[in-house]
Amino acid sequence: MLRRATSLFILTLYLLGIMCLEAAAESSRPVAALRSEYLRLRNNDPLGDGADYKQAWSKLASQMQTALLKPRAREDLARLRIYSADTDLRLFYITQQKTYLTRAAVTLEPLVSARNQDGERGTALVLLGDIEITKGASASNVRAIYQRAAEGSGPTRQIAQQRLQSLRNGTFQVLMPSNDLETPRPVKSTQFNRRWSLRPVVIDPGHGGYDAGAVGHSGALEKDITLDIARRVRTLLVKRYSIPVLLTREDDDFVPLARRTSYANAKNASAFISLHVNASADHDGRGLEVYYLDNTNDAASRKLAERENGVAAAGDLDDLSFMLSDLIQSGKLEDSMQLTRTLNNSVKATVAPSYRQARFLGVKKAPFFVLVGAHMPCSLIEMFFVDHPEDGAKLSRDQFRDSLANGIAYGIANFLLSDVKHSNHSQLRAAIR
Repeated sequence: MLRRATSLFILTLYLLGIMCLEAAAESSRPVAALRSEYLRLRNNDPLGDGADYKQAWSKLASQMQTALLKPRAREDLARLRIYSADTDLRLFYITQQKTYLTRAAVTLEPLVSARNQDGERGTALVLLGDIEITKGASASNVRAIYQRAAEGSGPTRQIAQQRLQSLRNGTFQVLMPSNDLETPRPVKSTQFNRRWSLRPVVIDPGHGGYDAGAVGHSGALEKDITLDIARRVRTLLVKRYSIPVLLTREDDDFVPLARRTSYANAKNASAFISLHVNASADHDGRGLEVYYLDNTNDAASRKLAERENGVAAAGDLDDLSFMLSDLIQSGKLEDSMQLTRTLNNSVKATVAPSYRQARFLGVKKAPFFVLVGAHMPCSLIEMFFVDHPEDGAKLSRDQFRDSLANGIAYGIANFLLSDVKHSNHSQLRAAIR
């Protein structure tokens, strides 16, 4: 009798366990669906201020609020609260109704007050700080929120420290929503519109006219490749992201190096990107390099700069110009480095799947004269080696040039709109499509 009762008790516990697991699975299914819709809208409306998406965001916000009332696993509930708060923040950008900001803050409160959820609590605190900035809270109040996040051990600790540094720099910044909830980009503006749309991006197709640049095995000229890819990048930025673009040359014309950055300065450009393809003396060099302006002791980088600068030695550069550039770039060096890293990562993510033998030589620095004197973040891309048999063959193909242009365009938009750091290349490729 005792054995039978024990068996029944064990069976009951087993059945209850199955029921609990089924209930947990059932409660998590709506979270997965809501998360999927949230990511879909976020990819289609990266700034979170698209009026065309107001109805979709509103519907999602209502569904999330309803889902928050149902019992579910702690982790699901925590992520749902964060998604819901970010959705309300985006609705504010569209409608300018502060009730969304209030609701977002209330939604985050249980996470903000929690003690043993460092990762979730840190994310909630950073998001709450962003919400308070948007509401117009004082710098001291916002600083206190970010400080609490910076004291935790979660993955958002570094982001909170960056927020605190931006406040210490003396600029009270509005934060635009991003494609990655954990890393929104600070935008120096007090208005909720696309400030960047007023300032064009300047793309510089390297060489031109009698300056043909590097020559490939098949006779392909650097000046033709750079102009073609620059036009493709412009088309993508204008049509896909509504970012205005100007080229330093529209045709096969020679443009002096100094005039290229002067043109970007005159147009008050938001970024300056110079496009080139590489070559090596023994024709065995290969790979992609992305540069920002700085002096370097690296012999290869200095030699490349000498070739692109058209001078016998890097020391022949106008010292006064370089000194002035240093003064100007001292305020833009960090942004230039970030632009360069973003371009490198986005091009690698788009090109690697279609060119598995490709080499990516990373972010470097060199004294490129074409970047001297720029008043804005600037980078120079050496888009593989045109005189290498495999690199050169790829550069001659339209599909590969499209892939390069996609990576460059997304990198520029990524830097200007959100400065997102993607650790998952498949997600990045999905966002580009």
